[in-house]
Amino acid sequence: MTTSPSFTWTSDEEPARSFPSGATYVEALQNTALCFRGTDLAGAEVRVDALGRPRAISGNFAGVFSLTVADGTRYAVKCFTREVREQATRYRAVGEHLARLDDDWTVGFDYIGRGILVEGTWYPVLRMEWVEAVNLVRWIERNTDDPAALSHTATRFARLVAELAAAGVGHGDLQHGNLLVCSDGSIKLVDYDGMYVPALAGLPAAETGHRNYQSPDRTAADFGPDVDRFSSWVVYLSLVALATDPSLWRQLRDEDAEHLLLAESDFADPTGSFRLATLTGHPDARLRGLAERFQDILLHHRAAPPPLEPLEPFDVVQPVKAPVPVIAALPAWMAERVQAQAHMPAPPPLVRFNRRTPALTVLTWVLLVLLLPFGVPAAVFVDEAMAIVDVSAVLAWTASTALGYRRQPEHSRARAARAERKRLVRARLAAAAHLTRLNLEARRIAQEAERSKAEQQRSRRTLQQRHNQRLGTHQRAVDEQLQRIDRDRQASAARMHLEEQRILVVRQKAHLRARLALFPVKTAGIEGMGPVLTANLEAVGIRTAADFVGVRYAMHGANRVAFFVLVDGSSVRAAGIGEVKAARIDQWREHLTTKAAGSGPTSLTPAERQILKDRFAAEKAGLDAQYEQVRNEAERTTRELREVLRAEQAALADELKAANTAIARTRVDHDRAVAEAAVVLERARQAAAEGVAQADAFRPVTYLGYLRFTATGRS
Repeated sequence: MTTSPSFTWTSDEEPARSFPSGATYVEALQNTALCFRGTDLAGAEVRVDALGRPRAISGNFAGVFSLTVADGTRYAVKCFTREVREQATRYRAVGEHLARLDDDWTVGFDYIGRGILVEGTWYPVLRMEWVEAVNLVRWIERNTDDPAALSHTATRFARLVAELAAAGVGHGDLQHGNLLVCSDGSIKLVDYDGMYVPALAGLPAAETGHRNYQSPDRTAADFGPDVDRFSSWVVYLSLVALATDPSLWRQLRDEDAEHLLLAESDFADPTGSFRLATLTGHPDARLRGLAERFQDILLHHRAAPPPLEPLEPFDVVQPVKAPVPVIAALPAWMAERVQAQAHMPAPPPLVRFNRRTPALTVLTWVLLVLLLPFGVPAAVFVDEAMAIVDVSAVLAWTASTALGYRRQPEHSRARAARAERKRLVRARLAAAAHLTRLNLEARRIAQEAERSKAEQQRSRRTLQQRHNQRLGTHQRAVDEQLQRIDRDRQASAARMHLEEQRILVVRQKAHLRARLALFPVKTAGIEGMGPVLTANLEAVGIRTAADFVGVRYAMHGANRVAFFVLVDGSSVRAAGIGEVKAARIDQWREHLTTKAAGSGPTSLTPAERQILKDRFAAEKAGLDAQYEQVRNEAERTTRELREVLRAEQAALADELKAANTAIARTRVDHDRAVAEAAVVLERARQAAAEGVAQADAFRPVTYLGYLRFTATGRS
């Protein structure tokens, strides 16, 4: 990556034409010496996939390939799969404008009109600097648990949006795939196909951007310096939300989803969006306010959103003065609530008695002095002591010490501390039990969500299968009808061909008869045929070669008799003409027939063919009309089936959306309840610990301790 991006272009643009597909580019790039011949990229090494084929990063109407030239410089080469109107003009304007900027988000490029040779034709390419970075979604996945990094990136993104506005530039497609985060945290903006700069004012947008980042109201007419306002709110709100509560990444999006926290469906129906409801109902006031501002934009200013209003200052991270104990399973916003109580104070000092009654002390020592000489065992002690000490005196002393103990201020404080300890311990146990119940309920809700998800997938599959069955049945019926009509067409064509052959045969026979009629038998010079025999032939109707078609023979007694077959199929016998002469006459006719057939017609005349076509035209037109009618009705039925599918899918989507929204809100509410219960439990634990410590401070405050204090002054 160079430090100062360059922006150049060369153009040999041609009129609009079709461009190669991504697969065609892959084939061409297997020989870079050929497809880039005469350019700086000739012979470059292209990055390949696991199968050894050039690896393409598919994009919007283009594929991007990584190539490394001989000096080690790496480029991203963009090969277009669609013609963009005034492409060279747009890139020239963008390049000239970006060259005047000093912003670090830009990436240098060269637009080359005669860039790559594919199947004998040159096509343009865009050669870009290679940027070592990852797109925004991948970067977030790696830094989900780093709120500081997320907040810094949110601030950097807001700065990028401000720089674009100050430069009069609109990217046109601000989305995660075009926002690359480098290892130093800087953000690079790529894909300038749809970029607006002042020199392009008045032109329509070449594209309308990723649907999960654009207003549903955006059209190609929305092309100006304000084109990024909506998408900048979408990206910034997501980054702020994740910096505030990283758990939202797993709560609000599916794995591999093509969006951040919000998507197209949320923009189209903000009041029914559970994702947006999660953000506008979040406990963090700062995030909640930002989400409510965006919700207002969706409801009232979707077509013309205001400029981004970043939080100030958002990326300030407060230093932590001392380690804070980790509170398991708490999101950041909940952990903040208990951090103030996370440090346990030092145990309080022991509480001791500090006020004695002198008379009671004297009485205690008198009793001890009188009783000590007797020692133990107890039976002897009682018998002997009672002999010296009046029982009433002992009872009076006991009553006095008990009363004195109860009157000690430490006694009442100890009772209160021990009662508070008992209460706090019960509260801790109750909070733990409540959290356990909530966790069990959370597992049940999660299981129910999984079951609902599986059921929804089954419903979608069932719906699609039902449509496929209906469509398949319809298509089979249509195919049968079309095949029947095709058979009728073929039969009609066959009949026309047979009729053509029949007419041709008739013409050929007529030609043959006309030609044979030119040859009289009497001038044929047939051996043995004199005037008498010729007259006999004429007598039975045979004057020329055209008057008969052959000779047949029949046995008459012991002799073979020759019969001439006339044109009408009847047979006649000529007097005096036997088998030999009849054969000579037939050979004469056959010879003439062979000669005449060579000059006969071999096809119908155009007029005859047209007459024949006209005869079958109505039948063909009827069959063609049937064919078109079946096809039109099939298309109409197919459209109706698709409309039914779309309606069923829409109804199912509404049903699933309502169910998912309810489940999501339940999960969000329950997650919040779990987190709050965890806070309550943590506070109860801390309070119970403090209560135990406070009660432990009164360990010396007991009746025996009071007696010891009364006798010795120490407790």
